[in-house]
Amino acid sequence: MPLALQLPAARAFPAACRLHRPPRALRRASRKPLPLCASSGDFSLRDYEEAVVAEVKATEKYGHIVLLRLKETQTLLPVYIGAFECGALVNQIHKKETPRPLTHDLMKSVLEVLGFRITKVRITELKGNTYHARVHLSRSRGIKSSSAQLPGDTPPSVEVDVDARPSDAINLAVRFGAAIYVNRELAAKMAHPVISFQEGPSNGGSGSGEQHAEVVRSCREEILAYSDPTIMHKLQLQLAIAEERFEDAKQLQSQIDEILSSDRAISLMVAMETALEDGRYDEAARLRDEFKALRKAQQLSSSEVTPDHI
Repeated sequence: MPLALQLPAARAFPAACRLHRPPRALRRASRKPLPLCASSGDFSLRDYEEAVVAEVKATEKYGHIVLLRLKETQTLLPVYIGAFECGALVNQIHKKETPRPLTHDLMKSVLEVLGFRITKVRITELKGNTYHARVHLSRSRGIKSSSAQLPGDTPPSVEVDVDARPSDAINLAVRFGAAIYVNRELAAKMAHPVISFQEGPSNGGSGSGEQHAEVVRSCREEILAYSDPTIMHKLQLQLAIAEERFEDAKQLQSQIDEILSSDRAISLMVAMETALEDGRYDEAARLRDEFKALRKAQQLSSSEVTPDHI
């Protein structure tokens, strides 16, 4: 006789155990499109200088570097990037096809499908030893996108911008044919003459016969002889972190970044230390020479403005 499997009678779960459904008003609000992004605010292109990609190099001397040529001054702004970003930029400049889309190619395709385009990119500031950039986007005119509602339903006349690494911003600008702009104050502090990046014996530094050990020694001497204006801020920062005063630590870090971005000598010193750590001795020697020349000019300037005592 076959056995019959007897199942227990179905029981209703108590209300407390049922899956919770959000209120109707909350469900309606969740269907509203989110804004595309928050803009960084108004800015004027008069504070920026247009630049173009002059050269992309992967060298033992400088590492992976993009040289931006500033159109007005014809100087070069070096932007050090990663190996992947360098390869992606070189492939795009030389129109080399890849078997599968790279990250920046995918980003371009996604933006185009959604009906957006890159209008321009800006390199805005230097915090510590890191450049910051903004990527500007707007709705493309005349492109019919899918029936799905776009984020924020941004009209074609509205332009928004998002934070980005310069390496990604430059990659996207090249792919969209967008203009590249550099903050004028930043360009005045960090751009160099073209001859500074020409390779060969005439470039000075260790290329002219100076040994690596001598470059390291002389750079360390210059760094030790310089009075770092951020030293007290750094000590206070360490103390604030140890005492878990994180709001104070955040303010102190902002003050340090502001000093680093506004003081050309500090920027050179940080760049010189980074070049030494990365083994880029020719670059370290060039930065050392520029650092010494700047300090000498500052000393002469301060002696000229000092009033004579009668």
